Amino acid sequence: MSTNTIPAVDLVAARSRNEAIWSRSSKLLYAGDIEAFIGCWTEDGRYEAALPVPGLPPVLTGHETLRAAFNGLVAQARSINVHDVLFHQTDDPAVAVIEERMVAEFLNGDKYENRLIIRATFRDDRIAELVEYYGQFAHQNLLRKLGFAA
Repeated sequence: MSTNTIPAVDLVAARSRNEAIWSRSSKLLYAGDIEAFIGCWTEDGRYEAALPVPGLPPVLTGHETLRAAFNGLVAQARSINVHDVLFHQTDDPAVAVIEERMVAEFLNGDKYENRLIIRATFRDDRIAELVEYYGQFAHQNLLRKLGFAA
């Protein structure tokens, strides 16, 4: 009789690695360093809005698409900060769930505040996929004001 054994996974090390990648990428994004931010993603990196906003694609894939989308957002921001960040490593060493509250001020004087939950998948010490859940109406209103959505 043989038994299947699952190899032990060091979730402490996975959490440390994934949280460091997340923290670095977030700081680069909010500082407006889009090139370094994009370098934190795999070439086939994928961003998905779980609650899509009409007029914008719900899925963005690849460095060029991600660069254009995130650059368009931070180029109009005076400041972007996150608060109340909670990083939850799952039993899968490649997957974490992040909770945060984003607060942004834009060059046109508009302000934005929203709570987000993000399922992040990591591969090769980079972000492979983000699925983002946010307050849909606040997000849609922001994108409309910034000219990204109808």
